[in-house]
Amino acid sequence: MKSFPIAAIGRALVAFAAWAMLAAVLHAGVAHAVQASDSDALSLIITYQTAPANRPALRRELQQSTARELARWKHDGRIRQYSLLFNRYADSDNWDALAVLTFATPDDLYRWRTIEQARPAALSGKALAVTASIHTTPVDMKRTVARDAQSPNAVYVVIPYKTLVPEDEYEKYADGYVLPQFNGWMDEGVLSGYALYTSQFPAGRPWNAMVVLQYRNETALSAREAVVARVRERLKSNPEWKAISDSKTNVRTEEQVVIADPVAVDQ
Repeated sequence: MKSFPIAAIGRALVAFAAWAMLAAVLHAGVAHAVQASDSDALSLIITYQTAPANRPALRRELQQSTARELARWKHDGRIRQYSLLFNRYADSDNWDALAVLTFATPDDLYRWRTIEQARPAALSGKALAVTASIHTTPVDMKRTVARDAQSPNAVYVVIPYKTLVPEDEYEKYADGYVLPQFNGWMDEGVLSGYALYTSQFPAGRPWNAMVVLQYRNETALSAREAVVARVRERLKSNPEWKAISDSKTNVRTEEQVVIADPVAVDQ
């Protein structure tokens, strides 16, 4: 029988261990692989505001009418996916409801105008009667990890930003600094999905980038600060992430955060 030197066997074992470690890392990455959207999937982000006294009526009409219509439009192929959220708290400085509608093609977005003519911003007549203001922002869905549409206890955190750098630089910042944190939160089990949007026509808008985070439940949301600190500490071992963290470059300013509950979500 042919013998093999101990050193050669040792080198082979080291090489195999390195390969196994790389495979494990790649497998972990696939578990929540970030999807760059197809040609920057076209979406509309619509916000609705009502008087505090009309919040129950607006929510009821969204549940009974708008949610049903969104499901029908998706079934008919008019929209690809949707999220309909309601601000947990009355807040006159912010929206009461938010809809994110994503379209498969530019033609589908163009055809949306026929729905707008009959149901402005996808609302019924009763919902429109109690709605004080509507803002519709055409956006591109830049990055996403699919959210759990069936989660009954999900809590959404919606964060608008004003970016201070060109869009391509902001995307690099998001890929190198922001998304690794989101993925870390998913590894910690508190986050079940997220999406990053940028405005197509940002001039004059109060924000030009928006992040929608889906937390698994209230317990996960309450652990947010501890998880953020833990993940950031872990990411300090990543040279790329640490370089961005240490640069202190002003890339964006955070606007008012909204905690919201799902009315209807179909991803």
